[in-house]
Amino acid sequence: MSERRTRSGSSNAFIKQAAILAAAGIAVRLLGFVYRLPLTDLIGDEGNAIYGIGYNVYNFFLIMSSAGIPAAISKMVSEKRAQGREDVAHRIFRISLVLSALTGFIFMLIMFVFAEQITAFMGTREAHLALQTLAPTVFIVAIMAVIRGYFQGMSSTVPTAASQLAEQIFNAIFSIILAHALWNYAMRQGEVYVIYGAAGGTAGSSVGALAGFIVITGLYFVARPDILKEVRISKRRNHRRISSRSDDAVVRKLMEPEKFGSIVKNIVITSFTIIAGTAIFSIANLIDSRMVLTRLADAGFGEIEARELFGQLTGKFNTMTNLPAAISSSLAVALIPTIASAWTTGNRHEVAEKINTALRVAMIFTVPIAFGFGILGPQLVALLFPNHPDGGTLLIVGFPSVIFLAASQIATGVLQAIGKITIPIYAAMAGVGIKVVVSFFLIAHPAVNIYGAIIGTTLMYLVTASINCTLLCRYTSTRLNFLTMFAKPTIASIAMVFTCYIFYGVIYMLVPSNAFATISAILSGVVVYGIYMMLIRGFSDEDIRMLPKGEAILRKLKSKRLM
Repeated sequence: MSERRTRSGSSNAFIKQAAILAAAGIAVRLLGFVYRLPLTDLIGDEGNAIYGIGYNVYNFFLIMSSAGIPAAISKMVSEKRAQGREDVAHRIFRISLVLSALTGFIFMLIMFVFAEQITAFMGTREAHLALQTLAPTVFIVAIMAVIRGYFQGMSSTVPTAASQLAEQIFNAIFSIILAHALWNYAMRQGEVYVIYGAAGGTAGSSVGALAGFIVITGLYFVARPDILKEVRISKRRNHRRISSRSDDAVVRKLMEPEKFGSIVKNIVITSFTIIAGTAIFSIANLIDSRMVLTRLADAGFGEIEARELFGQLTGKFNTMTNLPAAISSSLAVALIPTIASAWTTGNRHEVAEKINTALRVAMIFTVPIAFGFGILGPQLVALLFPNHPDGGTLLIVGFPSVIFLAASQIATGVLQAIGKITIPIYAAMAGVGIKVVVSFFLIAHPAVNIYGAIIGTTLMYLVTASINCTLLCRYTSTRLNFLTMFAKPTIASIAMVFTCYIFYGVIYMLVPSNAFATISAILSGVVVYGIYMMLIRGFSDEDIRMLPKGEAILRKLKSKRLM
C-alpha cells in the first residue's frame, strides 16, 4: 500500500513539474505568436525569410554552445543527488558555468565577426545584420542554460519557467519596438528597410535573453543559502559514512571526491552527445535555408517569390507547429531528471510508468492540435496574418509532423536519461538523410515546390520517432499502451475535425467573417474533443488533476460517471 502511495506521489510530482514547464512553454509560444503577427505585418514574407535564415544560423551556434547543457546537467545532478552527493552536484554546476560561458563567448565572437561570410555562404547576405544582433544571445543563453539545468536536476522547474516567460515577454516587446525603430532608420537613410526590420526583430531576442538571465540568476541567489546548507550536510554525512565503514571498498569508491578532470570529461561527453542529436536537426534547417531557395529557382521561381515561399515555411508553418511542440519538449525536460534518478536506483517500474504517462499526456494535447491544423490551416493563417494570408496549405500537408515530433521528443528525453544518448543521434541522422533526399527532388518539381520541404520534414520526424520509440521499449522493457496514447485521442480528434468543418461552413454562410467562423469552429471542436475523450474514457485521473481546481473537476465528473 505504501509503495503504491509512493509511486502515486512520484507520478503526481512529475506531472506537476511537467505541467509547470508545459504551461510556461505554451505561454512562451503564444507570446511568440503575438509578436510575430505585427512583425510579419511589417516585414512580410520576404522579411520573414531573412529573419528565418538569420535565426536558423543562430540556432545552430546556440545548439553547439549550450543546447545540451540543461539536459546534461539535470541528468548528472539528479544522479548525484540520488546517491546523496549534493556536494558533487553543486561542483558539477560550478564547473559547467565556466565551461559554458567560455564556449558561449567564443561562438558569440564567431557569429558577430564572420556574419557576412556565413550568410553569404547561406545564399542570403542580407541576413548578416540579423545574425549580428543575435550574437550576444548565444553568450547569455549559454550561462542561463547551466542554471536552468541545475534547477531541473533538483526537480524544480519553476525557475526555468519563470525565466522563459520573462525572456519571451521582453523579446516580444523589444522585437516589435526595435523592428520599427530600425525600419524607420533605414527609410530615412535610404537603406533596404526589410533587412533592417528583420534585424530589429532578431535584436529583441538579445534583450529577452538578458531579462531571462536576470530572473533565473536572482532566483539562484535566493535559493543559494539553502543549497550551500544542503552541500555542507552532504559532506558531513558522507564523511561519517566513510569513517564508519572504512573497510568497505564500495562505499569508499562511491564517496570519494570527484576529480576536476573527471567532472569536465563527463560534462563534455554527456553534453556533446545530446548536442549532436539536436545539432543534426539544426543542420537540417540550415540545409533547408540554402536548398529551398536554390531548388525553387531550379523549379522556375524568381528570387523574391522563392524568398516569400521560404518565409511562409519559417515564419508561419514553423512558428505555428512550435506551439504543440512546447508541450512535448516540456515533458521531455521534466522526464530526464526523474527517470535518471529512477534508473540509477533500479526502479524499472517507475521508469515504465513515467514513459507511458508522458507519451499519453503529450498525445492528448498534440493529436487534436495537429488535426486542427489539418482541417483549418488556411483559415488559421488568414486569421493570424490577415495582411499576408498565404501559406495555410502548408499546415494541411504537414500536420502529421506535429505528432511524430512530439513522440520523438519524449523518446529522446528518456533515452538520454537512461544513458542511451547515441541512439537519438543515429535516429536523427537517418531522419535527416531521408529529409534531404526527398526535399531535394520534390522542391525542384514545379507542382510540388515548397511542399517538398514539408513532406521531407514529416518523413524525417516519422523515421526518427519510429527508431527512438522502438529502441526505447527494447532497452527499458516498456510496453506502450497504444490504445490510451494514440487510438483514443485520434478517434476524438476525427470527431472534432468533422465538427470544425461543419461549424466553419455553417457560421461562414451566416456571418461571412473568417475570424468569427474560425474561432467558433475552434471552440466547438474543443468541446466535442473533450466530450468524446470522456465518453471513450480517454482521460485518466492524473490528467484532470493537472488542471486548475483539478480535484473539484474530477469529483464532479465522477459524480456524473464521466470518469
